[in-house]
Amino acid sequence: GVCGHFPHKAHPEMTRTAAAPAPTQSPEPRCGFIGLIGRPNVGKSTLLNRLVGQPVSIITPKPQTTRNRIRGIRTEEAVQMVFIDTPGIHAGSRKLNQRMNQYALETLEGNDLLVWLVEPFPESEEAIPKKEQAVLEQFRGQESCTIVLLNKCDTATKVQVVRSLDLLGQAGAFLGIVPGSALKDQNLDPLLNLIRAHLPESPFFFESDQVTDATERFLVSEFVREALFRRLRQEVPYSTAVRVERFQESERCIEIDCQIFVERDSQKGIIIGKGGSMLKEVGTAARQRVERLLGHKVFLRLHVKVVRRWADDAFHLRQLGYE
Repeated sequence: GVCGHFPHKAHPEMTRTAAAPAPTQSPEPRCGFIGLIGRPNVGKSTLLNRLVGQPVSIITPKPQTTRNRIRGIRTEEAVQMVFIDTPGIHAGSRKLNQRMNQYALETLEGNDLLVWLVEPFPESEEAIPKKEQAVLEQFRGQESCTIVLLNKCDTATKVQVVRSLDLLGQAGAFLGIVPGSALKDQNLDPLLNLIRAHLPESPFFFESDQVTDATERFLVSEFVREALFRRLRQEVPYSTAVRVERFQESERCIEIDCQIFVERDSQKGIIIGKGGSMLKEVGTAARQRVERLLGHKVFLRLHVKVVRRWADDAFHLRQLGYE
């Protein structure tokens, strides 16, 4: 199943064929946590979904879509990689922005490896751009357990890629620097090989068929938020939060009620749309994603509620799961 909350120490079974003259030693299992870090919209969620093999983190063209830490799990025969997707490190004065940055920076601690995602720099750059330099300073001292993925190489010139690799090579003694593209699935094998080689020997933490440790309720709320982000403009999606109020399973279908929180009456009007058209469109898109996730018919109800300045209110942030 997709969901499970208890890390489970599982040892892969040793297999041998009857014809084998002598039992061969199975490799010791390796397992570890890999933090994905970088600026907003650099491709962390795309990479996570690509490495896990299915969508567990929502992706939209807008920056700062990811708000929580989301774990995606990739299990091979003797290796389990637990990837942690984080919000992009960014400037922002609101309490929600501060929470998001805090999540991202906490990911830098206690992981076995880090993957720093960077986009190719402009050809004119003489040094690593200031915004990337600011991210690097956050994990300075951990370069020896950090792999750099120069992402989105499919959209850059050869000169940009070579120049960026050169600048990154001078920036620190990283475990490795890999040019590639998560979106186009280009050159991700060298990245995986580096991760496999440097994970500690350890029993698995999760069941081998598990792809995330997020709850179904959390994933439902994320799919609704993704549908909002894809359809709304300007600041409206950033002012929304979603909470699942009811999750009732029956043989016929799963009934789910979600509350969408906004900060102003005008935003509520935009989300509902003319004659409820926008809310219906959001609900249909989210329901289809949820049905694929749960493999079951879903009846999804969406309600919109105005909570003034929720993104600056510690109580409401707690209520909405931004601990």
